[in-house]
Amino acid sequence: MSLRRMMPFVLINIIVSTTVVLLLLYWWDGRSAEDVTVTATAQAALAETPDLVDFTTPQQSRVDVTEEVIGGALDAAEEDEIGPTTHIVQAGETLGIISQQYDVAVEDIATANEIINVNTISVGQELLIPIGGLPTETPQPTAIPTEAPTPTTIATVEENEANVLVDITEVIGVGDLTSEAVRISNAGSRPLLLQGWQLEDEEGNVYTFVDVTLYGSSDAGAPSILIHTEAGQNGPSDLFWGRETAVWESGEMVTLRDSQGALQATYEIRE
Repeated sequence: MSLRRMMPFVLINIIVSTTVVLLLLYWWDGRSAEDVTVTATAQAALAETPDLVDFTTPQQSRVDVTEEVIGGALDAAEEDEIGPTTHIVQAGETLGIISQQYDVAVEDIATANEIINVNTISVGQELLIPIGGLPTETPQPTAIPTEAPTPTTIATVEENEANVLVDITEVIGVGDLTSEAVRISNAGSRPLLLQGWQLEDEEGNVYTFVDVTLYGSSDAGAPSILIHTEAGQNGPSDLFWGRETAVWESGEMVTLRDSQGALQATYEIRE
């Protein structure tokens, strides 16, 4: 076959081959675009997905919380069932010693047990110890009167009249340091704070009282306090001067003055 006759077949082959190649290229480009779109959509979906909760970390269960609440309530109930503390008075004990033992004020113990004379308690007596303080009473509401009451004239009474009757009642153990003491009593109805008061002898020796209260008289008698010449530990009914030698002598005058220097009582030693 001559070249002239072969040319049409060659041209047809070239056209067909070119068309096939172009179709293949068009199909390949379309497939690549779809892959890119799918990939971008998947990445956006992953970005919008919220973080998953990590259930591997142990959390406190509701049962544990319930047990803690119930346990705390039971502990509080057990404390309520303990009740108030009581103390049986032993030989040689005073309210001062008992108050130091429980760290409770003497006045609170006396109030809780309705003790009028704090210097007098009995062996075997059962005392209620108000640890934490005395219970507070709920105030009762006061009715408001519709009409103003007519004022009543009240007679005025001097502050110290028949309320405080302090006196030096005796001096014991005169001349003996280990037993020498002065007794002071209050026959009045009102407690007396002796802080700053002074006890003097004729030689210029002076004892100044510390913060101590001498309570008022009751059915049990007039409360008293002893001022010992020797050294010792102060208590509710015993005070110690802390001297190394005796102070008082027979025939000497003992003088008691208040914190303002006013004379309150005298006593002549006749031993």
